[in-house]
Amino acid sequence: MTVQIAAGGAIGGVILPSMIIHFFVGGTAGVFGNSTGGWKGAVLGGFLTGVMFTLLAGTTYSALGAMNPAWQGAASFGDTDFGVLGNILAFVGSLLK
Repeated sequence: MTVQIAAGGAIGGVILPSMIIHFFVGGTAGVFGNSTGGWKGAVLGGFLTGVMFTLLAGTTYSALGAMNPAWQGAASFGDTDFGVLGNILAFVGSLLK
């Protein structure tokens, strides 16, 4: 929320992170980070995945709202994959508009 306030509303809505998604996605990133980088990899993997999920959800929120105003309030940010794919689809959709 602090980043959103500092950016003056430029990155979309204020995202309240889903603790379930952060637990499962961040936990998986932590397991893979632990196998490749030890405890430092586990901490960094979980942290970066959580930050990435939250920022991608914010940009997807505004990108999908720009494509179709009916989607502006859609709270369907299921995973980091949806954030990446949603931003790509919104970009391609803006090119086809």
